[in-house]
Amino acid sequence: MKFRRVFILSLFALLTSCTAILVKTTGEQGIQENPQSRTFPTVLEDQSIETKIIVNMKSQQPEFKQSRFDVISHNGIVLLVGQVQSEELKFLATEIAGNASSKVRKIYNELEVSGKTTMITRTNDAWISTKVRTQMIASSAIPFSRIKVITENGSVYLMGLVNREEAQNATSLVSNISGVNRVVNVFEYTN
Repeated sequence: MKFRRVFILSLFALLTSCTAILVKTTGEQGIQENPQSRTFPTVLEDQSIETKIIVNMKSQQPEFKQSRFDVISHNGIVLLVGQVQSEELKFLATEIAGNASSKVRKIYNELEVSGKTTMITRTNDAWISTKVRTQMIASSAIPFSRIKVITENGSVYLMGLVNREEAQNATSLVSNISGVNRVVNVFEYTN
């Protein structure tokens, strides 16, 4: 039974990878990978990176167990958000994240040195994320399905594979939403 699950997952990963690569096969350019899509193995790798970093942070430094933080990975680009007790922990988080996997390409450490946010703040963050996603869905100029929205303490972080015009459109839209204190682009550009 276990072998069958592994076989099905492997087959799915293989088929997903092939469709991402076979985007354009006409003309003299040959086969090209779609730079705006993520394959199933990439998504799994990002989940693995997130898990490794969280586990390593908490096991290598017990003080992280008292902190409130989140780790988000998108195509090997890692975003650290939340609150820690000291600058040393913030620095250590970057170091641990960098050593967690060879697939980590870049780290954005946006951890705040402060106490944990309140339940009211976290609820407000969830409401802001909902408003941002809703506005993105309503806009034809923004590829909402390729943008990940993370809100932490009123700051909105935007991650994804977009071109520069799409990034500008998304940033402009988000900066005009009530409750947003700042917008931070963690985009990977396709052009």
